[in-house]
Amino acid sequence: MNQSERIEQKQLQGLVFAAFLTDSFIQPFGQRNSVLPARMAILSSGLQLAVLALLLWVYTRSAAKRAPGRAASVVLCGALAVSIALEMIQGERFYSYVMDQQLPVALFLALVFVTAWYGAYSGLGALGRTARVILALTAVSVALLIASVAPQLRFSHLQTPLTGLPELAREAAAQFYLPPELLLLPLLADRKACAKGSGRVVGALFAVNCLLAVLGELTLGAAYTQQTQPVFTIARLGGLSVFRRMDALHVGVWLLLFLIKISLYFAGFIRLWTRSFSPKNEHMPFWAALALVVGVFLAAWNRNETWAFLGQQGLLALGVLLIFATGRERKKR
Repeated sequence: MNQSERIEQKQLQGLVFAAFLTDSFIQPFGQRNSVLPARMAILSSGLQLAVLALLLWVYTRSAAKRAPGRAASVVLCGALAVSIALEMIQGERFYSYVMDQQLPVALFLALVFVTAWYGAYSGLGALGRTARVILALTAVSVALLIASVAPQLRFSHLQTPLTGLPELAREAAAQFYLPPELLLLPLLADRKACAKGSGRVVGALFAVNCLLAVLGELTLGAAYTQQTQPVFTIARLGGLSVFRRMDALHVGVWLLLFLIKISLYFAGFIRLWTRSFSPKNEHMPFWAALALVVGVFLAAWNRNETWAFLGQQGLLALGVLLIFATGRERKKR
C-alpha cells in the first residue's frame, strides 16, 4: 500500500461510515438486549451516540495534531487485530444463519482474507471509491426494502414502553463501545484536513438506525424484539410484484459492507505498523496482522468472545490515552 497516498476527507468519511454501518444490518449475536423496542432504541442510541460524538470531537482534535507514537501504534494495531477476529466471527455466523448452503469455516475465512488483502493494498483511495458505490447500493437496498414491506406496515404495531431517564441511561451505558473505525479516522487522513467528520458519521448512523428500528417495529410489532437478525427477517417478508424473495439481494449488499469493514481494519493496521516500524518487506505487516487475527479467532471462537471484546475495548481506550499523553509530553518540551 502506498503510504504517501492521500485520500479526500469526504471520501474517508464515506469509507468509515460504510464500515460503521455494517452492524446496523448484521446484528451482533449474543448481546444482551441486542434488539430493543423502537422508542427505547432511538432514545438510548441518541444518548449513547451523543456521548460518543463528544468523546470523538475531543479525541480527533488531539489526534489530528500529531502522529501516534510507537507505543500507541502497537496498542492500536493489537486492538485492530482483535477487532478483525471478532468481526470475522460475527460475519461467519451471519453467513451461516442466512444461507441454506454452508461454506466450511476455513474456506469462508480464506475468501475474506484474500478480499481484505486486495482491498488493503489497493489503497485507501480505492477503498473510499468502492465504499461510495456500496453506500449507493445500500441506499437502493433500503429503498427496495421499504417498498417491499409497505403493504405490511401498521402504525398500531408501534410499542410504547416506559422510557424514563434511568432506563435510557442504563441501556445507553450497556450498549456503549468504542468503534475502531471512528478512532482510525484522524489517523489515516492527511492530518491537515482530517478529524472534522466524526460528528457527521455518527449523525448519519443515528438516522439510519432510527429508520430501521421504526421500520422493523411497524412491520413486526412486538415480535421485532424477539428476532436474532431483525432486518434480515423484514427482508424475507417483503416482495415486489413477482419478486417474492429479495433477501438474497439485501444480504449481498450487507456482506459487501462487511468486507469493506474488514479491509479498512487491515489497511489501518498496515498503515500504523508501517509508519512506526518501516518494514523492509511491504507485505510483512499484513502477514503479522493475519497471524494475530487467526490466533485471536481460534482463542475466542465459541469460548472467550466476551473477554476478547473487553480486551479490544481496553486496547482502544489505552491507545487513545497514549495519544493524549504523547501530546502533553510534546507540549511540555
